[in-house]
Amino acid sequence: MKILITGGAGFVGANLAQWLAARGHRVFVMDNLVRRGSELNLPRLKEQGITFVHGDVRCAEDFVALPKDIEVVLECCAQPSAIDGYANPLFDINNNTIGLLNTLEFARRCGAGLVFWSTNKTYAGVHINKFPVVEQDSRWVWDKAAIAAEYGDKLPAGFDPDHGFSAEFTVDGKDHSIYGLSKIMADLACQEWSDAFGVKTVINRFSCLAGEGQFGKSAQGWVAWWAIAFHFGLPLKYIGWAGKQVRDALFIEDICRLIETEIGMLDQLAGRVFNVGGGRDITLSLREATALMERRFGWSVPVVYEEDPRKADHCIYISDIRPLTAATGWTPQVTVEEGYDRIIRWVVDHEDELARLYLDQPAKRAVLHAAG
Repeated sequence: MKILITGGAGFVGANLAQWLAARGHRVFVMDNLVRRGSELNLPRLKEQGITFVHGDVRCAEDFVALPKDIEVVLECCAQPSAIDGYANPLFDINNNTIGLLNTLEFARRCGAGLVFWSTNKTYAGVHINKFPVVEQDSRWVWDKAAIAAEYGDKLPAGFDPDHGFSAEFTVDGKDHSIYGLSKIMADLACQEWSDAFGVKTVINRFSCLAGEGQFGKSAQGWVAWWAIAFHFGLPLKYIGWAGKQVRDALFIEDICRLIETEIGMLDQLAGRVFNVGGGRDITLSLREATALMERRFGWSVPVVYEEDPRKADHCIYISDIRPLTAATGWTPQVTVEEGYDRIIRWVVDHEDELARLYLDQPAKRAVLHAAG
């Protein structure tokens, strides 16, 4: 099968490209290489016979260089930070919405299916955060007794305190972030193109994606960033909720297994929307990630606290993956501990590359290791 991956030199895209190429697919990746570190993936893609096209989804003309018989498009590219868009909202819209429209039109011309990377930021913080919570030692949890007292058996559609949020939850309201706004517009466009033009789209509203090969930072890709920061002795930051906010994590091997499954089921899944993550069994808070890194590395790093949460952030977000499992049979397998062990091995194996990205000079690395 001929597969195009937009954003294919990034963390998810590059891993997917290698996974699918290893299984006999003819893979093309398009990337503008704007995100620092993505260029480091190019030699590995070339080694597996993956064709790289230097292009930008914001430019419809850049699709001209691609084969006209692509069968599936995996739309992985994005401006992924939920906080940067407030300073330049049109940057998010152009990247995440206009770029997706260009990609949809390419898929329509080819007669290709499309799998879209949406996000939990399609759900407004004002609605996600309205359910009562209880503070525990290392995390916030939903207060099931208070929720039952307030809602009884009439919970809002798409929310279950035992399983989290499904795609039936409302996308209305303010406080999505500009990033979330750009993604929900693209998300709805995929649904419309599926209905109006017959483009077979599958929409995955992903929670927290992580794994080896992720050049993380505090604003995005924080799970990998925790391991990188500990390795180099760099400070961490808790932004709001005392570092006890909770996410479900999904690691790259499980992402690749899911996408391979969805590619094989495009006819059955066309037009469907799923919330995707580790689900209720694969969750962690920032504090829990810190404690796990302390156990793995044997040292601590400085932690900076900011009292106020980021705008549009969620206190607890867990994906209800039951509809996805029912539709595909897929379930995540990689635990938080195993996922972090893989990330740490990758950090150690690629220390020199990562040092060039995260440290100002080699001497600083030695100082940070000594401090650790």
